[in-house]
Amino acid sequence: MADTIISLVIERVVDLPIKKSAFLKDVGLQVERLRNDLNWMRCFLKDADQRQDEDGRIHNWVSEIRAAAYDAEDVIEIFASKVEFITDKGLVTKLTYYPLKIVNLCKIGKEIESLQMRLNGIVDSREKYGIKNLGEGMSSHGEELRRLRRSSPFSEDKDIVGFEEITKSLVAELLKEDKNRRVISIIGMGGVGKTTLAKKVYNHVDVRERFNCRVWLCVSSSYDHKEMLRSIIKQLNTMSKELLETLEKMEEQDLEQRLYLELQDKCYLVVLDDVWKEAAWDCLARAFPDVNTSSRLLLTSRNLDVALHADALSMPYKLKTLGQEDSWQLFLRKALGPGADGGCPPYLEEVGRDIARRCAGLPLAITVIGGLLLGKKKLKSEWEKVLNNISTYLSRSQSGVSEILALSYADLPPNLKFCFLYLGLFPEDSVISVRKLIHMWIAEGIMQKRDAENLEETVAYDVEQLFSRNMVQVAEMTVDERIKSCRVHDLLRELAIKKAVDENFFQIHDTKDDEISAKSRYLAVHILPWYKKYFGSSTPPLRSLLFFNVHAYRGNVSLSFKSFRKLRVLDLEKVRIYRLPKEIGDVRLLRYLGLRETRIGKLPHSFGCLRNLQTLDICSINWKVKVSNFIWKLESLRHLYAYNIRCNVSLKIEGLSNLQTLSGIHFDDIMHNNMITLTSLRKLGILLDVNSEIDKLCMHLSVVGSLKTLHLYRTGGREWPTLAGLSKLHHVTELKLSGEWKMLPPDFPPNLSRLSLTFTYLMDDPMPILEKLGQLSFLKMKDAYHGRQLIISRHGFHQLKFLELRALHHLDEIKVEKAALPQLLCLRIRNCSSLGMLPEELMHISTLDKIELVNMPESFISRLDVRDPHKGSSAPYLRIFDYSFPQRG
Repeated sequence: MADTIISLVIERVVDLPIKKSAFLKDVGLQVERLRNDLNWMRCFLKDADQRQDEDGRIHNWVSEIRAAAYDAEDVIEIFASKVEFITDKGLVTKLTYYPLKIVNLCKIGKEIESLQMRLNGIVDSREKYGIKNLGEGMSSHGEELRRLRRSSPFSEDKDIVGFEEITKSLVAELLKEDKNRRVISIIGMGGVGKTTLAKKVYNHVDVRERFNCRVWLCVSSSYDHKEMLRSIIKQLNTMSKELLETLEKMEEQDLEQRLYLELQDKCYLVVLDDVWKEAAWDCLARAFPDVNTSSRLLLTSRNLDVALHADALSMPYKLKTLGQEDSWQLFLRKALGPGADGGCPPYLEEVGRDIARRCAGLPLAITVIGGLLLGKKKLKSEWEKVLNNISTYLSRSQSGVSEILALSYADLPPNLKFCFLYLGLFPEDSVISVRKLIHMWIAEGIMQKRDAENLEETVAYDVEQLFSRNMVQVAEMTVDERIKSCRVHDLLRELAIKKAVDENFFQIHDTKDDEISAKSRYLAVHILPWYKKYFGSSTPPLRSLLFFNVHAYRGNVSLSFKSFRKLRVLDLEKVRIYRLPKEIGDVRLLRYLGLRETRIGKLPHSFGCLRNLQTLDICSINWKVKVSNFIWKLESLRHLYAYNIRCNVSLKIEGLSNLQTLSGIHFDDIMHNNMITLTSLRKLGILLDVNSEIDKLCMHLSVVGSLKTLHLYRTGGREWPTLAGLSKLHHVTELKLSGEWKMLPPDFPPNLSRLSLTFTYLMDDPMPILEKLGQLSFLKMKDAYHGRQLIISRHGFHQLKFLELRALHHLDEIKVEKAALPQLLCLRIRNCSSLGMLPEELMHISTLDKIELVNMPESFISRLDVRDPHKGSSAPYLRIFDYSFPQRG
């Protein structure tokens, strides 16, 4: 983490725009020297980061550098923002502000001089702390942990719960009649039981009979190519001194060739356990012959990308955490031993179930805590003591549950380490909007130097990477497999909090008596006494301030911005706050401001000073928000969510060349702006009423070549405007219609590929019109149709790949004619309470991979034939979900 922060500081200092550098010329040498010193220290930080857990002196040294780096960035950015403010003024104003410029130059010079002295002290303390040689390589502690984790197929755990079905499926997959060499993968987060499952399969009687050659290799992240090859060869041969000497002398190519020759006439099974890197597979793959002997490789990994890299045509087995009842049964076996079949003593059951729940379905955690309790007296007080200190026991256990999970964190690249720790700010069991995360992370600047035209797409990829590495779980995914929201496993969240607190990365207020640390840069407020005021003059140099669940308290949250000069992210979503003071305009570095569903009725004119603001979310369903005409001044603005804002004059937005998202803007405001100046605009949401002339609107928007997504909201009134003129929008590829339109438009954008209909309450079956849209690949209908029947005719929707039908409560029948939907990949049906059955014709669509059924009636589910996706049937795979938490559409 420290290296990440230092890198960002250096990049920002170097990349200050030219016009700012001109004002900085008087202190330029100081800035350059500061940059060089930080860059020099950077050489030590990667190694120091790895060793700081073992040596308190190194930990302190890294903390000092991190704090200095933050302060350096703050000083330079604040100065630059003031210079920019003056630069944009007229001549008279510039002359007026010239003395201020001189004062600022002197101030910046003194602050950098002070920072330079601090850095000199840090350099001197390196030797005083005994940090003389930070050599590369894994720490001794890390090596010891990996040694303890090194797996063997001979220590099979007999107390296995919840793996019966997946074991059967894996064994059947290994024994399938297929002469080709195949790779079968098991993926999942650390401690979820991948190795345990692999052992069970490896030792299965049918597997032992089938394969005349079986090998087990633990790979791990610190693999050695030669040593892995030698290990496999040793398992295939009788050990001798001559063999060991021969293998030691052989080069990689010779070892590969020998292994290949030894395996080429065998029906072999090789287990590659704990594979972290694609490169580790590449090292070994050449040595595994594919010569029609029905050989198999069974691979376990925390990383989905590794599994797909090894065999892109084989669907990995995703091992999930245990359900509540399976967790309880495993806990009983581990905590009570052989007598567990008799059940839990009644006086221990309540506290026992609480302990099992705290392990959050992770078999490794249940095994560790259960083993601990097995050696204790069966007293309620003893079990309660463990319950109250469960996090401590998990981190101190010989198996090192927390440290085993920490291996996944250590393997992350620096930017993903930042992202993972940031997730720890969110409350336990939070369903986190990915869109919101993306905006926040860009505001934090962690993606500043990534090579991508679109930062948003780059950060979205990072979320996918965390999911692939099993560091986050998907809470909701769109029908075309885009992650909409995510959550973090409880034990991984605890890991993030522990790492973040150790590194002074953030602080969480989750009790009423928490005090603010002077070192905090990131603060999440989970509990806030209604009388408490945030904050006074002693506020720490915060960069991010996030509020959660504060709306449950009486009174309102009052904020003072006197000490908020360094704030980049402020999220007040759903906080009961009624006003923002005019001093908000002094928070010049602010890049993300979330005011969604607050009680704020008016934004002060000083908002126009927030020239660095990138995301402004002021959506409010129940409250109208008055704004003065300042939006056009926010030149860095990328995303504006503005549903229910009001301005006394037409809202000026033209000239915002960075603006990508403009949501919830009124028809009249759009028509009064020259939209061609919004050169980056990709997503536009417009509020329409009965007087809105949509044909003129489409003509007005036809010049916006960057526009890809158009969302039209119908608001109020009994009459309906005609949705005419959409065919003029050649650039639009995605259309969303919301509100009571009652009927479909007479025409559509000619290049439309995605269409969403929400609360449109159509009276007639829309399919005869929609199925003729030649490029449509995605269709979502949510509460969109009040009829009882949908008919998709022969050859209809010839390009559609993803179809979602949601909350069509009157729908009782879907008819699909022969040769319809020839490209369909996924069908999702959700909350269609009256639907009787699935059309039989769906089973004959060769491309259809899966049908997802979400919150459907039990009577509907009971009539279905559910297929295992790994069994190779040509029928689509049925996935059935029953969400017990609220889902956003």
